[in-house]
Amino acid sequence: MTASVPPQDPHPNLPARRSSAELPAPILPNYGPAAYPQEEESGAPDFRRLLAAVYRHKWLVILGVGLGVGAGVGATHVVKPVFETKGTIWIQAGDSRDRTGPIQSAQLLEQYAWLDLLKSYAVLDEAVRRRHLFVQPKLPGDSGILRGLGLSDRVAAGAYTLTISAAGDSFALARDDGRGLQRGAVGDSIGSPAGFMWAPARADLSPGRAVKFMVSNPRDAARALAQSLRADIDPQGNFLQIGLAGEDPQEITETVNAVLDRFVEVAAELKRERLTELTRILQGQLDYAAQNLHNSEIALENFRVQTITLPTDRTPVTPGLQETRDPVFTNFFNMNIEKEQVRVDREALERALAQARDSGGLSTDAFATIGAVQRSPEMSVALKELTDKQAELRALRLRYTEDAPPVRRAAEGVDSLTSRTIPRLGTQLLGQLRAREAALSERVSTTSGELQRIPPRAIEEARLERQVGIAASLYTNLQQRYEEARLAEASAIPDVRILDRAGVPESPLKNTAIRMLLMGLVGGIGLGIGAALLLDRLDKRVRYPDQITRDMGLSILGAVPHVNMANGSAKEDAAQVLEAVRGLRLSLVHAYGSAGPLFVTVTSPGAGDGKSFITSNLALSFADNGHRTLLLDCDVRRGRQHELFKLGRKPGITDFLSGHATLEQVIRQTSYAGLSVVPSGTRTSGAPELLNSPAMQQLLVAVRSSFDAILVDSPPLGAGVDPFLLGTLTGNIMLVLRTGLSDRSLAEAKLDMLQRLPVRVLGAVLNDVRPNDTYGYYHQYYAYLPGYEAKDEGESAGITRPSQALPGAAKR
Repeated sequence: MTASVPPQDPHPNLPARRSSAELPAPILPNYGPAAYPQEEESGAPDFRRLLAAVYRHKWLVILGVGLGVGAGVGATHVVKPVFETKGTIWIQAGDSRDRTGPIQSAQLLEQYAWLDLLKSYAVLDEAVRRRHLFVQPKLPGDSGILRGLGLSDRVAAGAYTLTISAAGDSFALARDDGRGLQRGAVGDSIGSPAGFMWAPARADLSPGRAVKFMVSNPRDAARALAQSLRADIDPQGNFLQIGLAGEDPQEITETVNAVLDRFVEVAAELKRERLTELTRILQGQLDYAAQNLHNSEIALENFRVQTITLPTDRTPVTPGLQETRDPVFTNFFNMNIEKEQVRVDREALERALAQARDSGGLSTDAFATIGAVQRSPEMSVALKELTDKQAELRALRLRYTEDAPPVRRAAEGVDSLTSRTIPRLGTQLLGQLRAREAALSERVSTTSGELQRIPPRAIEEARLERQVGIAASLYTNLQQRYEEARLAEASAIPDVRILDRAGVPESPLKNTAIRMLLMGLVGGIGLGIGAALLLDRLDKRVRYPDQITRDMGLSILGAVPHVNMANGSAKEDAAQVLEAVRGLRLSLVHAYGSAGPLFVTVTSPGAGDGKSFITSNLALSFADNGHRTLLLDCDVRRGRQHELFKLGRKPGITDFLSGHATLEQVIRQTSYAGLSVVPSGTRTSGAPELLNSPAMQQLLVAVRSSFDAILVDSPPLGAGVDPFLLGTLTGNIMLVLRTGLSDRSLAEAKLDMLQRLPVRVLGAVLNDVRPNDTYGYYHQYYAYLPGYEAKDEGESAGITRPSQALPGAAKR
């Protein structure tokens, strides 16, 4: 082929040779900057990228799922199923309409106090001892021998090992820290130095047996049991439901029943002790009332003895008046008696209140013997309530410590009555007595002088008689309450009883097997996806569009699909490659512009990116479109364009640059019309320096005017300085990136170098895009509908156009 050109325009088909007015508006395929704009950073994740990463590492996800399911299956053998059992207690609740104070008459405790009683040590300590919950064998088979283990008041908690000698005649008890505690003969008591009361049967101590167990303090075991128990009480307080969950259904059932039995026992004992204490308190009050009645009777008798010998010359009224019972006289007489009684009650109430203030304690007996207090409904109810509260507090202190919630609440109730309620009511009553005494004194002073001459001894005698009547009435009331309390104590019926005992559960509360499998499956999926996303984040290869458009700042000129020559769809895949290359050609012409012939250097970041494949097929597409095309294989290190077009490598471009061949000798015409190729030539160590020689510039100037499109196939950017030299000579570079193979970090570093050179990077082309990979959505831009492929009418007869051959398609 000759390099001489005629003076007229030899390239009528090249769009660049046309005037701008004649050029139609370019039709952009969806590969250019308009289709793939620079993406901005956003907080929303790219779900297509996440799904692509998961799909690419699907075997890792499958492995994670397998490991998770395997771990779930293993966990089902380690984590035992959880069972739950429940029991119900019926509680006799009092009628709230009959309340006379904080305590209901027919109920021992308030509703909230039953829950405190259930969690109290009075109940749980004994339940723990009965069920031996303070000892935990390491092996379930050793639980039988430990059933007889008891504890003294002082026990050393810890892990122990009981070892029987091989002869079966001796034993050794040691702690797990290696300290020996006791050695002895089989049949002796075991563990006394540690606080054990244990004498297992000789048959259980088989020769060579080693029993490992853990002993805890009973109080600690009671605390743990209290935390495990679940108790619910209905709003009316009639039913208390107790539940317990655990791995051994038989064990939790027996434990709940032990708690139920102990709860009923303690509740019955509390009620009985409460009635006993109430009886004792009433006994003391009855003794005080009897003594008060005796003193009143003695006072009346002494008064009569002392006044029987007094003269009666000063008759209070005319003869016969006392017998006739004049109403005026009777009213005045009763008024004097009442005034005197009010004075006595006032003085007694003042002494009782002063004594309560000085001593810090309140005497129920001192208040109960005052007539005004007995006649006051508020004071009577408060004193009766105080008596009940004191009896309840004494009964609770027999079972609870002072820090227990029931004791604290009962003590607060007693303190509230003795320090606030009763003193306040007493002060109010004292004020009423004082006002009543003043009113009676005024009325007596205004009475006629004749009636005032009633002898004081008659008034005093009537007052003493009334005092005896009040003391007798108080004694009778207390005696009646005392007898009722004694009868209630003798025939006490517990306030609680077991309604439903706990039964052994047959099915677990939670199906741990399914839950563990699901957790393992979800965990495995999460582990696999997490590992896939982590590997994707650490992957330095080009895989996603935003890595090109956003990170590298390049436009995507086109996407070339993968061709699999091993299956039967190679012909259809080749047709798709042909359509993709046509779109790439159109995008490249538009990106290059209209100035002169198209002159582009094609390179890639590294080897194997498909640079030569893209260059050869793109040159073939230009030639097929009627452009006179020249392909320069400037990869003087490993060029292979001569293999794709079945040409000899020598002479080539290195031979021309070294002066061993002419231009006509190195420009080879291929079997494709309009396409010429310059092979790489003889390979020498100084070949890269030849690319920067004046001869190379002369070559490019010589061919520029003879061809419409000149494509330069250069070495990879990572191979050396060659692509940068060729880029500066042509002024334009197109970058080829192979999805899943091209090194993104290397490409970004080399692009930074290109920015300092007078080179225009037209964009990037994606090679080897698989439809089911990350760039699968590019498939719509190069694919065509079945049946719309372009072919000649004679093609069915075996006539094949040269453009249908794709050099190197199977060797990418």
